[in-house]
Amino acid sequence: MSDIFVPAARVLPLPPLTLHILVADGQLLCRGDSFLHAKPLLPAAMVESSHYLGELRGEACGVHQIATPADVEGCEWRSLRSLLGRVDDLHFALAGRALQVVDWDINHRFCGRCGRGTEYHPRDRARVCRDCNLAVYPRISPCVIMLVTRGDECLLARHTRHPRGIHTALAGFIEPGENAEQALAREVREEVGLEVGKSRYIGSQSWPFPGQLMLGYHTEWTGGALVPDREEIAEAGWFHYSALPEIPPPQTLSGQLIRLFAKRASGEKRC
Repeated sequence: MSDIFVPAARVLPLPPLTLHILVADGQLLCRGDSFLHAKPLLPAAMVESSHYLGELRGEACGVHQIATPADVEGCEWRSLRSLLGRVDDLHFALAGRALQVVDWDINHRFCGRCGRGTEYHPRDRARVCRDCNLAVYPRISPCVIMLVTRGDECLLARHTRHPRGIHTALAGFIEPGENAEQALAREVREEVGLEVGKSRYIGSQSWPFPGQLMLGYHTEWTGGALVPDREEIAEAGWFHYSALPEIPPPQTLSGQLIRLFAKRASGEKRC
C-alpha cells in the first residue's frame, strides 16, 4: 500500500493506535530519521495526553505528549527542522501536524476569556470552556511568501534572524481584513520599498514553525527604489536566474518559488 495519510474525521474516542509519535518539549523521539514507532516506547504513566491524527497506510496513527524528554535506547530527541530534507513531504507534514496538535493542547487547557479549565470537544479537534462556551481550535496563521521578479532577475533577501548567507523570498503574515494579494503588496512595500503589480499564485505549504500556512506567489516589480527596512531585512538585491546565491532547500516553498522562476526563465531563453 502506498504512503497515503487520511486525517481523522473524528478525533474521539481514541482508537487503538498502531503507529505512535512521541513529543516532548517541542521535539520528536526519533530512531535515525524515523519518528514513527510501532509501540509507544515509554510507560503510560509518562504520557500526559494522546491524540488520534488519522490513518497512514491504513494504520491508526497518534501522537503522545510526554512531560519531559526521557532516554530511550537507540533513539534521540530531535527538532522538526532537523528532519527537513531528511524525510519526504508526507512524513514531514505528519510530524508537523503532531507537533501543532500537542502545542494547541498544551496552550489551551485554560480558557483565554474566563480562565476556567477547558475540555475536549466530543467530535472536533477543539477545547471548549463549559462556563463561557469559548471553543479553541488549533491555530493556523495565514502568510504570503512572494518572489518579486524583474525580467530575468528576482529579488532575494537575507533576513536579520538568519545570520547565515541564505537568501530567500519575502514573506509576511496576512492582517485582519486583507486578502492575500493585498498582504503581498503591503509586505513588499514595507520590507523593501518596492511596488508590485501582476501576481500569480503558485502553491501553498504548511509551515509548522509553529503554525503557518504559506501561500506562495510570483509577483512582478512595477516601480520603486530598493530600500531594505533593516529591522527584518539585513540585505536584499536583484539576482539573475543564472547567478543565484545560496537559497533555501527545495523542500521549502521559498526554494520552490525561486527554482521555478529560474527554470521558466532559462527555458524561455532557450526557445
